[in-house]
Amino acid sequence: MRKILPALLLSFFVFSTPILGQEFNFQKAYEDYLFNYNQYRQSYSDFVAAKEAYLTYQTLTSKNTALEKTQKMLKNEDEVIRTYLTALRMKIAETAGITNDEQSILYLKLDNEVSWYGKHKDSLSSAATLEDLVSSSKKMSDQYKNTEVLTYQTLGTILSGKENDFRNQINTKIQDLKGKIGEIRQKGDKDTSLSERWLLEAENRLTRSQEKQFAAQQILAKIKSTNTDKNQSYNKAQFSLEESHQYLKEANSYLREVIREIKSAD
Repeated sequence: MRKILPALLLSFFVFSTPILGQEFNFQKAYEDYLFNYNQYRQSYSDFVAAKEAYLTYQTLTSKNTALEKTQKMLKNEDEVIRTYLTALRMKIAETAGITNDEQSILYLKLDNEVSWYGKHKDSLSSAATLEDLVSSSKKMSDQYKNTEVLTYQTLGTILSGKENDFRNQINTKIQDLKGKIGEIRQKGDKDTSLSERWLLEAENRLTRSQEKQFAAQQILAKIKSTNTDKNQSYNKAQFSLEESHQYLKEANSYLREVIREIKSAD
């Protein structure tokens, strides 16, 4: 059974409450993907059974059944990948912290992939023999190597976007607190040295967070379609992004201490 990345998608696609209405958004796209993935799993089981029957009996009936089940399985395979990529596209649209240029580039690449799998699915209807389907499946396997690279890099961009948004929020708080501390220092209301040290620590954590995020982006950028360890590379990048997030959490905790210090009396 070809890997269609369900676990990878589930690693960060988390839902809260259902969204009512017919608006097409990430959650709806994700539900479409899950539906099609279940359809694919069933058709794959049917394909395996039909293949074994044909290899065992070698009858015309078993051959025709194998042709039918193989064709259906391959169509479902194309559709589950197509809906997977569509869900990724919708997630990009709903993720803050991704630049317009990054969005545009990924939209174009994802749309091209979605189009390829749509055309490939349509082409399967004209396959007249099992040999035709085997050849078509080989084309899909070759294409899927490129799709994997795009998928990992898109997931990395989404995670990085979340880090960017969090980092920007923290940086805004830092600038606001710098202004407030400056006013307090100028008025001589209290000693601000401790608050200033905490602010400096928060800024240092932002810098280290950015460094970890850059390292993750470098890992993802080096993934090639010919690599056999794409998942390992992605896991390394994801770990680096988790470290980046931890630094942001530490920076945020320092800011809470600054606020507490400002509010307390000498």
